Amino acid sequence: PVPSGQVLVPGKIELDGEAIRWELAGPARWQEVTRSTLNEFVKLWESDSAAIVRFAKKWGVLAMQPTRAKDTVLYRPCGESQTEGSDPIAAWKYFSRRACAVLNIAAALRQDKLGDLADWGVIASIDDTPESYKAAFEDHKYGMGWYLFPKPAPNRNPVEQGRRVIATEVASWLSSWKSGRMQGLSDFAVQWNPDSARWELQVDYHGFLFAALGLQLALSLAGTESLYTCSGCGFPYVRELKRPKPGTANYCPKCSARGVAKRRAVDTYREKMAEALRLEAAGTPANEI
Repeated sequence: PVPSGQVLVPGKIELDGEAIRWELAGPARWQEVTRSTLNEFVKLWESDSAAIVRFAKKWGVLAMQPTRAKDTVLYRPCGESQTEGSDPIAAWKYFSRRACAVLNIAAALRQDKLGDLADWGVIASIDDTPESYKAAFEDHKYGMGWYLFPKPAPNRNPVEQGRRVIATEVASWLSSWKSGRMQGLSDFAVQWNPDSARWELQVDYHGFLFAALGLQLALSLAGTESLYTCSGCGFPYVRELKRPKPGTANYCPKCSARGVAKRRAVDTYREKMAEALRLEAAGTPANEI
């Protein structure tokens, strides 16, 4: 699979009132992201501050960066060029509850159900009133925004509408933190692997926990644990089949449909046969070929 990427865990993380104060100074370390990262994160909205601090010390911080909009202080995750910062506990619980709601709604939509109204209320405004707008602007100040769920109509399928909203929501998790950034916009990077003597594609979170959570959320909805690099075209893809054996080639659906896998298998067979004939001609014993 494509390497899952790493996030940077600051060397100093501590609770400071209603926020987590962090500094990169000290024994900062890199932490590889796993499926457990998201599984633990979606439970934080029901946890106390101490539990959130423990999570941050294990997996990293949100790196919330304050911005101003008129008289209101807004925030966004993955602050640029920060060596220290303060992440409000409310922001941790906000994102955790939102991710949990997305997973709950997506599971319901997969069964052609709309899902729980309480979950929808986390990401969308149900009532089209000035009061609900005001409340939404106050609640959604951490860089994600909110949706106005369309009212039922005879020509509208609410489940299909819900699926479109969730698709847009996941896209926001993947891209909202990039707004206004000057660097660190790519989701992938290449690195030379001396063992295999080839360039390898890897996920690049630029050290940010929120970027990792966004991809893990997308992978969860797609029903897979990781991305794979196609041995044919070299592009990453979500694998719906069983996990390939370590060291074996794997192919995306498009390359498989084009017969790339079969042609590669035939080429490999011919190369092995040619090598066997060469060794036989050189007098190598059959049991050593």
